[in-house]
Order: sequence, then C-alpha cells, then structure tokens
Amino acid sequence: MPEREFGCLIGGEWVEGEEELLVLSPYDDSEVGRVLIPAEIDVDELRKHAKEGLKRWRERRTHELREALEEAARLVRKREKELARLIALEGGKPIREARFEVRRTAEVLRLCAGEAERLWGETLPGDAQPGRVSELILTVREPVGVVLSITPYNFPLMLPAHKLGPALAARCSVVHKPASETPLSSLRLAELLLDAGVDERAVQVVVGPGGELGERLARSDFDALSFTGSREVGERLLRISPIPRKTLELGGNDPVIVDETVEDLERVAEEVVRGACSHAGQVCIAVERAIVVEDAYEEFVEAAARAAESLRVGNPLDERTDVGPLLNDRALRKVMRHVEDAVERGAEVVTGGEPRERRLLPPTVLADVPEDALVAREETFGPVLPVLRVEDFDEALRAANATEYGLHAAVFTNRLDRAVRAARELEAGGVIINGVTNYRVDYMPFGGVKASGVGREGVPWAVREFTEEKTIVLGRGSS
Repeated sequence: MPEREFGCLIGGEWVEGEEELLVLSPYDDSEVGRVLIPAEIDVDELRKHAKEGLKRWRERRTHELREALEEAARLVRKREKELARLIALEGGKPIREARFEVRRTAEVLRLCAGEAERLWGETLPGDAQPGRVSELILTVREPVGVVLSITPYNFPLMLPAHKLGPALAARCSVVHKPASETPLSSLRLAELLLDAGVDERAVQVVVGPGGELGERLARSDFDALSFTGSREVGERLLRISPIPRKTLELGGNDPVIVDETVEDLERVAEEVVRGACSHAGQVCIAVERAIVVEDAYEEFVEAAARAAESLRVGNPLDERTDVGPLLNDRALRKVMRHVEDAVERGAEVVTGGEPRERRLLPPTVLADVPEDALVAREETFGPVLPVLRVEDFDEALRAANATEYGLHAAVFTNRLDRAVRAARELEAGGVIINGVTNYRVDYMPFGGVKASGVGREGVPWAVREFTEEKTIVLGRGSS
C-alpha cells in the first residue's frame, strides 16, 4: 500500500492537480506514494505568495521564530520511526542510516533555532580614520528576500532542512523544489514546519522535473538560490539564472590517502570501505578514491576486500542491511560504466563488480586503478572503492589533487608533519585527518573549491548566505 498522497504546497494550501507523479521504491518498484501536480505551476504566483510570506515572517518576533524552529525539531524527533521508513522506502537508504538522517534533521532545525537569536551586527568607531569625527557606525543583518531551494534525492529530509531551516532563521521565505524521485520526505517536512508555527506562506513546495520546472524557477526573479546537485546542472544554473546570490554544492571526487606509517590497516580499510559504501555510495562526500602508498598497498587492498565482503546487501527496511539499492537503472548503468572503464584500463576487480537483482550492487573494490580512469576522475556515486597505488606521500598528494573537484579530502598518517602538510596542500573545502571524507557536523562550514561549488553551507554559514549586511551611520545632528 502507498504511504502517502500529497499535492504541492502553494500559498498555504495543498494544491492538487491532474498530473500524477508516482514515487516508486528503488528496491522493488512498489508504489511508495504519489504527488498530484497541477498541470501548470505558475512561477509568478509562487513568487507573489513567497513575497507575502516574507513580509509576514520577517515581522515575527525573534522568540517566535526560535520557538517555531524548536518545535519543528521536536516534531521531527517525535516522528522518527515514520520519517525513517519514508526515507528508506522512497530513496532506498538502509533503515539504520535513515534513522540517523532523521536525527540529524532535527539537530539542523535545533541549530537554526539558535541562529535565529544570533543575527548580530557590529559597531565601529567613527573617528578611527583621520579627518573623521565621532559618528556611530553600526551594521545590522537583514533577510536577503525570497530563497529558491533545489535539492537532490540522496538526503530527502536533511538537505531540505539545511536550506529551509537557515532561510527561515534569517527571516527569509522559501520556494523549495525537491528531487522528483524522492519528494515525499520534503513534503512531509513542510507539513511539520507549518504545524510548528512557521507562517503558511513562508514555505512553498512544488514538485516537477528539474529540466523543466527547475529551470523555469531558476530563470525567475528570486533573491537567492541554494542548490545541491550535479556539477552539470549546477554549471547550467550559473549560466541561465539571473538570481544574484547563489550557493551551489556540486559534488566531489573525494580522495583518502593512506600512508605507510598507519599501523592498524585492517581498521582503516574497514572505515574507508564503509565511507565509500554508505547509502550505496550515493553521498557527495563519500570516499571516491583510496590513494595508498606502495609499502601499505597490498595489505590495504586485502583488508578492504574483506571489509567489503562483510557488508550485507539487500532490503533497506531490513535492520541487518548495510548497503541498499542504487536509485534507478540510470544510476546503476553509470556506476557500471565507470567500473568497466577502469577494468578496460587495467584495473582488477578484487571483489564485487557484478550487480544483483533490484539495482543492488555489492560493495566493489578495484585494485591498480590508473589515474585516467573515470572512477579516479569523476563522481561515481556508487558502492565502489578504486584503490590507486603511489610510490610515496609526495605522489599521493599530487594524485589527490589531480581532479577538477575539491569538496572533501582525507589522510591517514601517524606523522604530524604529513598531517600538517596535507591540511595545507590538499585542494578541498574540507580536509579530514585520520578520518574519512564523509565526516560532517551540521554547524561546520561545508562546501567545495574548484568544480565542487560556490559558497558555504552549515547552519551558521548558511544563515549568513541568506542575509544582507546593512551599514548605518548615526551622525551628530545639526545642533
């Protein structure tokens, strides 16, 4: 039986239409729910409602904003079981990981509630510059306006919270478009925000294909755009969108370096494999490459194969499942194309490599992967760990930076000088020492360099992205 039926949230009402979007389980193609979409979504009408919501929401008292976001966090926690099941069904995420996503979503909203109280400005001395007198100079932070939010399928509850929560904390209103493959979690989150006391026009949620609806929204006159998705789509949005302020998180090709000083290679290999296979590798900061120094290489590969074979692949609702399905057949084809390309270029499949039924790909370890293979250059987004062999630490740093992406990078070493050098030289928005690339806490700045994006998320930084700083000078008057 389907879980839920939704319309689109427009102007504080759930608007249903005749176009029916079926949401199917990636695991067995069963119907999870449906969204009844209006035949034509009027972007001008959306903006009109959002501007009214902006006017009403920014007039709320600060404690009212905080209390609404705190209540939203409480409601998410209270509904953990329901929301985790929905995430697992519509996105194929293993239920244990889905529960963790729900808890992090609640934490994001709690952090946003705190940030609503911290929209602080500064005071500056007016007479610090020669020739100036003692005017009072101060700054205040004001909402940027109406935010357009677009999110992908892989974190259907938490990523929307990372955009809607900071925007609301900054007193902005939001028009949100979730991925068409996993819209139900976003729609449920919008319900909970309204139940918590967020103004009914401050949040609009519309569903439709990104290539059509997403582009129409991006071409419109919003004040800020927050997008998480593929590099290809993000770069197109940069070209076509007139929106003046853009935050784009565009994925990565995240490397982990393992040098010869690591003592417990078994533990490190297990951590790296789990970092590559979390949510079947469909995570923007998943481990995409292991770069291993020669003296540790053979032992690492053997340990990685054992770790991969220990992971259980199957039904995302099964508590024992570690790795669920890829989202759809297109996603599986892309991953297999990357694996086949690596093999054609001389790599060896140590374990895995052959898909099972229902888009299930066992954790796959590839050895002796050349740097020009697709898995070493692009974002594979699947449960695949390519292992590259390098001569020494210098070569490892060079190989790690040999990509157009720069989201996260990591290094395992027992030498402090190498850790410091990696922190300085790795070209990434985040560098993790003695941990894997998919480390993130929700109050740290998050974003990439090079082709991995523009701007920073993480609750305090996202709130800043959604505010304008205004300078006010108080003169002495004419008397």
